Amino acid sequence: MAHLANVQQRVRLTSSRALTAVLLMLCTVLAGGLLVGPGNAAADPDLSGCTTDTSVTNQLTLTCEPGAGEGAHAFIRCRDILGMAHTHIGPTIGRDGGGSTAVCALAENGPV
Repeated sequence: MAHLANVQQRVRLTSSRALTAVLLMLCTVLAGGLLVGPGNAAADPDLSGCTTDTSVTNQLTLTCEPGAGEGAHAFIRCRDILGMAHTHIGPTIGRDGGGSTAVCALAENGPV
């Protein structure tokens, strides 16, 4: 019986430490998001031969004509339910032009 009580005490102690660690981590993330806030992000200047489209909710598409926008990609700044900002990046555009689409995650809103 003493061994069983010792095991139960260890399980409670471990669960308590894990819960404390998770709560501390969540408080740190919330405090960082509320007090520090997101940094300023500036987009590159408009690329000649390229257009952006934000008509679809939570999505940004960069479309470039052939020969324009090589090496460029779409990026969108989204905000999650805790208010933290995240950047999502689309695929790189090649020398033949084309499109790149960046999409916010499921529980995020953007562009912000």
